[in-house]
Parts: sequence; structure tokens; C-alpha cells
Amino acid sequence: MELSSEEKKVLSGITFHSEEVEKGELCDEDKELLSELRAVKAYLTDKYKDYNFEVTGCEPKAGTARDYNEWYYKAEGVDRASAFIAMVWDKDGAFDIRDDFYGETIKEGASDAVKKLLGYGGFPVAEVNVSFWEYFGKELGQDLDPALVLRGDVHAGNDIKIFLDGSRLPSGSYENEIGKLETSLKEAGIKGDVYVVVLKNAEGDPVMDRLYSDSFELS
Repeated sequence: MELSSEEKKVLSGITFHSEEVEKGELCDEDKELLSELRAVKAYLTDKYKDYNFEVTGCEPKAGTARDYNEWYYKAEGVDRASAFIAMVWDKDGAFDIRDDFYGETIKEGASDAVKKLLGYGGFPVAEVNVSFWEYFGKELGQDLDPALVLRGDVHAGNDIKIFLDGSRLPSGSYENEIGKLETSLKEAGIKGDVYVVVLKNAEGDPVMDRLYSDSFELS
């Protein structure tokens, strides 16, 4: 059986039959993993046509409480410390695949939208980072509108982190300002878990230079 160097590398990392994999002599179990690996690669390539992907590993469900395999992958040109994850369920020989890469395609648009909204409200925003906890299948691709996610029309598990420039806030007013910020986001229809950090200034370190922090949920 012909395998690419990428496929050999991944399979050798998750099976006890590395020598057989190198020769292309796969047992039934490894053939199933190879089919799933190829399905993940094809799914990602078809769903996100503007990107090139490399599957880098797998954490099989065997021995865990999960009923799905976790496949790790990276995208060419995307610099990220941790791998992206695709979840795969085998349902009567058909693969049900869900991924988290949509978050990469919309995070900038979502973060900019929140930053612009708060800027209009007069809040001294230093930075906004939006991430997501949910995994989606082929029904949602790279054309997903960030506004639909922020409003909760698409439930993506929004995790919104907002950093404020404390040098532009009256001393001792942090709690009141965050209360106003919460109201502003709520009136705009934003949904998700929000974490707000007040920094010493706009260039402050998120850990070392925080003056105040609070969190709330918008549902």
C-alpha cells in the first residue's frame, strides 16, 4: 500500500507497527486509521479551500472516555503554539468530522468588531481577543460571518477577553467602568463569556501590569 511521508509519520506515532507502516504493510486496525486520516485531510482541504493542511498526529479514543478520535493538524502560514484539533466519529463506516479551524478564520473579524463597538462607546481598549470553544462540521466553512457568532445566532462558545488602558480610566472607577462595558455589550446583542482586564497602560503586560479584572456572562 502506498503511503505518503506525512501518513507514515503520523501512523508510526500512534501504532505499534512502525516497521510495517514504513513498508506499507498495514493491519486492519492501521488501515482504518489511515482511512480516517485521509478523510480528515480531505475534509479540511474541501472545507477551507484557501489553506493547505498537514495532519500531525492523533489521540485515539481507545482507553479513554471519549467516543471519538482526536486528530491534530496545522495550517500552512498560520503561526500557532498548539495544534488545531479535528474530532472524528465513525458511524457505520461513515466519518462524522468536526473541527475548530473556523475560529482561526473569524477571530480577527470578531475581535475587531468588539474593539470597534467599545471604541464607539468611549472605552479605552488596548486589545481584544476572541476565541471559541465549539467544534463544527462541514455545514460551516471559511465564509462564516463573525457577526452571526458574536450575536449567538451560531453558538460557538464565545470567549471574549478585553484589555483596557487603565491610564485613561479614573482611579477607583474600574468596577463601574466594567459595569458600563457589560451594559454596552449586552445592548449590542453580544453573547459569550467575557473577561475584562485593566492594565497600567495600553502597552502593559497582561499578567504583570494588571490593575483589576472581572468576568461576566452574556446570554
